Amino acid sequence: MIKTIPVSELQDLKLSHNLKEPLFKQIYSALRSKILEGYLKPGTKLPASRALANQLKVSRNTVIAAFDQLLAEGYPESKTGSGTFVAIELPESWQPNPASHNSKASSPSVKLSDYSEHLNRMDMRKEIGNHTFCVGVPDLRAFPHKIWNRLCQQLPATGLTSLMGYGPPEGYEPLREAIADYVRTSRSVQCETRQIIVTSGAQQALDLCARILMNPGQTAAIEEPGYIGARRALSSAGAEIMTCPVDNHGLILKTLKKSQRKPKLIYVTPAHQYPLGAMMPLDRRMELLDWAFEQQCWIIEDDYDSEYHYQSRPVASLQGLARQQQVIYMGSFSKVLYPSLRLGYLILPPALVDVFTKAKQEQTGMTPMHTQAVTAAFMQEGHFSRHLRRMRLHYEEKLNTLLQACQVLKPWCSVHDQGAGMHLALEFKADINEVAVVQQLKEKKILCSPLSSYFYGKNKQYGLVLGFTNSTPEEINQGVAEIYKVLKDS
Repeated sequence: MIKTIPVSELQDLKLSHNLKEPLFKQIYSALRSKILEGYLKPGTKLPASRALANQLKVSRNTVIAAFDQLLAEGYPESKTGSGTFVAIELPESWQPNPASHNSKASSPSVKLSDYSEHLNRMDMRKEIGNHTFCVGVPDLRAFPHKIWNRLCQQLPATGLTSLMGYGPPEGYEPLREAIADYVRTSRSVQCETRQIIVTSGAQQALDLCARILMNPGQTAAIEEPGYIGARRALSSAGAEIMTCPVDNHGLILKTLKKSQRKPKLIYVTPAHQYPLGAMMPLDRRMELLDWAFEQQCWIIEDDYDSEYHYQSRPVASLQGLARQQQVIYMGSFSKVLYPSLRLGYLILPPALVDVFTKAKQEQTGMTPMHTQAVTAAFMQEGHFSRHLRRMRLHYEEKLNTLLQACQVLKPWCSVHDQGAGMHLALEFKADINEVAVVQQLKEKKILCSPLSSYFYGKNKQYGLVLGFTNSTPEEINQGVAEIYKVLKDS
């Protein structure tokens, strides 16, 4: 298919009447540069001379003169009745040297910021998809697509144009109201609608907390092992990371109490510790709240998949238990609806609402209004609660399938099963090469996460983290069979 460059895409082509260089030569030089730089690719049809002349406000003969010069040097080709096209083979003496664009010598010599250096040191997750055991992906096949599409189509009747302009940075009011109703009922959160800020996913929520609640160089405490995204957000904001080990009841507070370093902020996942799955009991929650208040320390409570407890109801949220305003509650729709929705939210103490709203405005402004409106309707009409009830039963069956399949892995692995969540952690018992195992499974389209990657310090545990919600029972059994083969041969 022939690509034609519209004349509007050459708006950056500017002419100067104050230069000694003739206008046709300026046009010639600009078009030649665009061809050599690859902006105008071989085979691309150039705009008609009359249209280009009108845009540049010059005579058509001036543009024709520039085209004639280019044609004479072999950069474009003229096809009678069809137009002028960039030549498939450029003049050899002017062809760019591919190595010059790829070699280290072409790297910019200007020093980048400390933040960029920090990003370059990060081991970013590159493999994203719906492969077997991919962590954090819900069952997208079981999503109520028809209901969602109907709600999308109904928006024009309820004022689509009102959603097309700039919206409030704190979020769409009906969605914030629906979130408030939901968390008050399901998680015993104490809040009013005005305390809620809608974010572009949980990662933006974490970034806002990191930049508002602490200064660079101050200490942030995280669970060890723990959520990689929280670690990245905090360290990117300049925080000094302090790790706190976890046990079968979540974060061990004794480590915090003994440390000489007093954190400004603590990030925890009390409903379902990430990634090992422990649920923090009530007595430890109250102990954490009391200690954080004494130390004047903020708590970020990430309630990332509290909806999925299969054997019992989760304990009430930390935020709902707090007697003082020290807890920032964080939630997300990525795992309960779908990841590309990119909707998260923060529930803030009243004193923090204004500053968080201003920071959100400075960062990205509003979160897309159309997406918020559909999500609000989905919740208000009762589809959200029904969807969660159905998925709890659906995921419990998948977890049971995975646990049964993992029986064959017991010679090599211990299973961290807490009867909750969307993933399962396997810890290697013996000295097994985790890197080799993960790579071999990846080649078989089985995308396990290495357990060691969730550790920040040098003392790591090794194993596999298996996301089971995006896989069918057949895929789960086949995936575990492949893990068995790899471990048996390792």
